[in-house]
Amino acid sequence: METSRGPAHDRAYRARRPERTVLYRALAHHFDRFLLAYDERFQSTHGYLRRCVEPAVWRFLDCGIFDHGVARIRCPDCRHEFLVAFSCKLRALCPSCHQKRDLLWAAWAEEELLEDVHHRQVVFTIPKRLRIFFRYDRKLLGELAACAWRALRLYFDVSFDGAEVTPGAVGFLQTSGELLNFHPHVHILVTDGGFRPDGSFYHLPGFNSRHLERLFRAEILRTLVDKGLIGEETVRNLL
Repeated sequence: METSRGPAHDRAYRARRPERTVLYRALAHHFDRFLLAYDERFQSTHGYLRRCVEPAVWRFLDCGIFDHGVARIRCPDCRHEFLVAFSCKLRALCPSCHQKRDLLWAAWAEEELLEDVHHRQVVFTIPKRLRIFFRYDRKLLGELAACAWRALRLYFDVSFDGAEVTPGAVGFLQTSGELLNFHPHVHILVTDGGFRPDGSFYHLPGFNSRHLERLFRAEILRTLVDKGLIGEETVRNLL
């Protein structure tokens, strides 16, 4: 492969040198001390450090580093070869791998998953007073998503007068806010209508976010009461 200009050479692989980034240097130089200090300094405000955090950071610190493994790539036409460093394939932590996964998922969703109908985004959040339960029991995040889905199904049942119409939905859990504070919430991409058993699509007759909010609130409060995390007095106070 020559080094002259041209479309093919503009797409040539260039190592991204993650060790030069601020994120990499911060973790490489300070993560050990962070682990030692976490229980005393951060656990009370940020919850228990999940077991997946430490191995994820070590994988990230190996990502894109040639000393930690490479693949040899060969062009079948010109026989040119070059090396590509192994990647960690992590979400969220690694900017490079996360972006690649996002792009691949978005392409797959557009081509294979989403029907060619209108969609809308709905975001389900909870008040600060309830977030502490999700901070210390991460299994409750699954309940948060389940409450959002049940609220959506109930909303569609009411909107279509009990007819058998099922929405299509894809949900994404997120645990941080814009300021990186602990803020568990669910983003849901939902069809702007639902599907009948025969595959036909019925558009949603209007959208009332207040009604959906009340259904979600009831689901969340009932779930926390059933688990013994809050009592009826707390429910009345919140309402």
